[in-house]
Amino acid sequence: MATIDQRGPHQFRARVRRKVGGKLVTLTETFETREAAEKWGVTRDGKVVGDEYVDRKEARSKTVAQACEWFMDRIAPIDTTTSKRVAKSQHAKNQLSKLKYWITSEFASWSLVSLKPWDLIDWRDQTMDEEGCSAQTIVHRLNTLSQVYVNIALALKIELANPVGEKVRPSLGPGRDRRLDVHPDKDGKDEEVRLLEACASSSRPWLKAAVIISLESALRQSELAGLTWDRVKLNAEYPHCDLPRTKNERPRRVPLSTKAIAAFKSLLPENVTVLGKRPVFPVETPRAFGHAWRDVVKDETFPDFRWHDLRHEAVSRLFERTDLRDNEIMAISGHLRPEMLTRYTHLRADRLGGRLG
Repeated sequence: MATIDQRGPHQFRARVRRKVGGKLVTLTETFETREAAEKWGVTRDGKVVGDEYVDRKEARSKTVAQACEWFMDRIAPIDTTTSKRVAKSQHAKNQLSKLKYWITSEFASWSLVSLKPWDLIDWRDQTMDEEGCSAQTIVHRLNTLSQVYVNIALALKIELANPVGEKVRPSLGPGRDRRLDVHPDKDGKDEEVRLLEACASSSRPWLKAAVIISLESALRQSELAGLTWDRVKLNAEYPHCDLPRTKNERPRRVPLSTKAIAAFKSLLPENVTVLGKRPVFPVETPRAFGHAWRDVVKDETFPDFRWHDLRHEAVSRLFERTDLRDNEIMAISGHLRPEMLTRYTHLRADRLGGRLG
């Protein structure tokens, strides 16, 4: 136990003396109030013997909704002129909808320390069974809630058990594996040719170029939507585009193939000498690509084909058609961890035969 000595009107000295490993350890500190001295004494006494006191009062008094609102203020502060939230990044913008979900969820009024993994497992199963929510959506919501717990614990300097622990997230399964069909139809056209022809007939003159760029660069929808001409270096020694902000909050440089360069050049506005920060595509949100896509890519002609499948096709081609190492492909695609590419490694299995002798 700590010893508290009053040494003046507003001077309280706390002293902790413990014998650890045969050695006497003494810690002292002076405070203006006895309460502060006692709190420090309890905490320090625990540090000496490895049984640190944890004050969970603040965590108990804060609800899940309050914590989510606190996190919203950090990633998307309110603009005082418009009274609207302004997300600091595309990733933050994506998190906002998940935070709003938790603020109106059944757990909104729960204390942060009351929410347990089994509560979330029950919620997960019920949401997936009764509401038909996909596993991917559940994972996104849980990941955002996990970030709330991690960040608020660090900000408050408290130990706070994260309820989004092991076995809480649902299994995502093997993932989609839709590829462009290389077999020609009765007219001798494979699926890529037919897709580009369909896009060329779209009312959006930029759609065909967007599809080509996506297939050649593996850029995400959000990255295409946020791309400006000052980031596209077509005349560089090694043409590329720079992405200062990505889904993973990490900048990256994407090399451009001959086809990608031609597609970008087809989008250059006429009679404009200085492009600057002019957007490459005339869209306001990433969803515009999906809307344009659905207008021309019908299930009867392109069964179960989504825009995001273009990125999967692009990464698959990097494995099939190049000798790039996995880490080099990661640098192009923006994947963070090698294990995220394991679903593509089978595409090079046939090359291993040459190493067997």
